[in-house]
Amino acid sequence: MNAVAVAKILKPRGVHGEVWVDCYREGFPTFEAGDPVFLSGEETAHGRVVEEFFRYAKGCVLKLEGVDRPEAAEALSGREILLPKEQVPKDGPDEFEAGEVKGWTVVDARRGTVGTISGVVPGPAYWTFLLEGPEGNEIEIPAVKGYGVKLDKVRREVFVDLPEGYPGVDRED
Repeated sequence: MNAVAVAKILKPRGVHGEVWVDCYREGFPTFEAGDPVFLSGEETAHGRVVEEFFRYAKGCVLKLEGVDRPEAAEALSGREILLPKEQVPKDGPDEFEAGEVKGWTVVDARRGTVGTISGVVPGPAYWTFLLEGPEGNEIEIPAVKGYGVKLDKVRREVFVDLPEGYPGVDRED
């Protein structure tokens, strides 16, 4: 099965085997009772079955069939929830998976190439690109529209428009 990670199990919630889940995309996934899901580290053709899933102000909660105690829920902590690729909506032009952009070139509107993406740090409001600059320095750039972030998936480039004096980036000539 060609699977895509859509969420991560964080930790147990309560005493009935529920777990807190970090969904990688806002609004997706939304699981229904009876839906099959797959967990990283488990080699099974049938996966697990969703008993309950809900969202509220504190986050997302998932209950899987057969996970009825906090100890069983704890054993799932850190595992990713996988879905078959065909069930995952396609990314929009400015959406990306964290691992997808690693190695891409970052090009600033005035400075040209400012580095290569070495990693991405997910955050609650936005993600941050970690770059290796031309002199080996590390540069952090928030992936926000305010910095003119646009992706070119064909050329594997991220375009930005950083303000003058941005930390870690040489001044304009």
